[in-house]
Amino acid sequence: MPVEGGAQVFFEILDILGRGARLRCPCCGHGRLFRTRFRIHDHCLACGERFEREPGQWFGVIYINLGLSGILPAGGYLFLDAFTALPASQVLGLLLPLAALGPFLFFRLATGLWTSIIFLGEGLYIQWPNR
Repeated sequence: MPVEGGAQVFFEILDILGRGARLRCPCCGHGRLFRTRFRIHDHCLACGERFEREPGQWFGVIYINLGLSGILPAGGYLFLDAFTALPASQVLGLLLPLAALGPFLFFRLATGLWTSIIFLGEGLYIQWPNR
């Protein structure tokens, strides 16, 4: 029986992280996180959950964004180095613009994931819904 309960918690955690990756409210999964490309809503329009608990909460987004922005060029370099005969200077010429654009490309995803992580840590205001 404890295995079943552990599996249920694991799948609920995956569901909450998936909601963040889809840029939805981690609590209800219905409300959108962003009102514009780079502006997040103050609260969920569906369930009323507040997304920002305190100033400085979004600092963790920087770390997630940096990680995502670094993985793509590093993985691309390893892939191109292993499977192509391009010299390192050409590979870097291809991947440096990608590394420079990475923080802009991954901002929304990083914010969604961080909001879900904050919710998992019970850092948002309302209780988890009973399912």
